[in-house]
Order: sequence, then structure tokens, then C-alpha cells
Amino acid sequence: MNKKDGMMVPDDFRLIERCLDGNTEAFASLVEKYQMMVYNIAHKMVGDEETARDVAQDSFISAYLSLRDFRNGSKFSTWLCSIVMNKCRDFLKSNKRMQVPIDEVAEPEICLVSSPESELYRKQCRQHIKAALDALPLEYREVIILKHMEGLDYREMEKILQVPAGVLKVRTYRAREKMKDILQKTGVLS
Repeated sequence: MNKKDGMMVPDDFRLIERCLDGNTEAFASLVEKYQMMVYNIAHKMVGDEETARDVAQDSFISAYLSLRDFRNGSKFSTWLCSIVMNKCRDFLKSNKRMQVPIDEVAEPEICLVSSPESELYRKQCRQHIKAALDALPLEYREVIILKHMEGLDYREMEKILQVPAGVLKVRTYRAREKMKDILQKTGVLS
């Protein structure tokens, strides 16, 4: 059961208390509950399955080691997501690898033509969208992934990225405009 206004899930609170008391099985339950969310975010940010698994593992290790620093005023998932985003940023900065795989880019409506002849167009469209996403600065890519691919609201994004919601709204708008501009230049959008 969730608490209102973005507060922590009571089950998470109990699991965290048990973890802090030395129960490693309780942390395993948290890992099991959030492993797909953590992996999906890491995979969309770093673009590689193996690296995403490594980033996810590092994120859970960091969360475990920092569990005493967790504040009950927010959801555990939000706190964990901020750790994942920081690990992804560290990886991307250290490896200068900022590619997102084509399969991970959501298809916009312009690519959803139902005829069989449209498959080539759809593939080209995904490639153009991937290139546009790759061309975005990291701070713009983060907001596109969190807002439009993960479906988070600005309040959650604010907690994860440690940036005021107003700034995130502007970044999201600018990121969409920059992607739109890139896609227009490539002829995907008119």
C-alpha cells in the first residue's frame, strides 16, 4: 500500500528497517522489487545490456552501503533512481559513450503506420530518433528518458535529478524542441 503525496511505501519502510538491523534477506527483497526499474533506466541511459547490468549492480551496492542516509520523507524508489542516474552519469562521463540502442527508443505516432510496406520507413524513423536522442546533451537526454520513456512526473524527477521542477520543465521543453529541430533537418518531420 502506498502512502499519499509521494511518501514511502510502508512495505519498503519495514524492509529498510530490517536491512538496517542486519537482515540481508530484506535487502534482497528490495532488489527483487526494484531490479527491473533500475535495469531499464540504466539500459536506456548507457545503451548496453552488460553495462546496464553492471550499473544496476553498482547502484544496489551503493544503495545498500548508503541505506542509513536514506530519509523516510520520500519514496525508496525515487532515492534509488537518483543513485542509478548518478551511476549512469559517471559511466557516460568516464567512457564518453552516449549511445542509446535503436530498440530502446519509443516509436512516435509518425512511425506507427500499419501497412506491411511501412517497415523500412519505421526502421529509418527509429534510426533518426536514436540519432536525435544521441545528439542531445546529457541533461536533456535524462529528462526525455525519465519523463517520456519512464513516465515520471516532474516532482519525482526533481527528487531524482536534484533540480527544481521549473527547470526540469524548461529542460524537457528544450529537449523536445531540439529533437524536433533535428528530426526536421533529417526530413523525418515536416
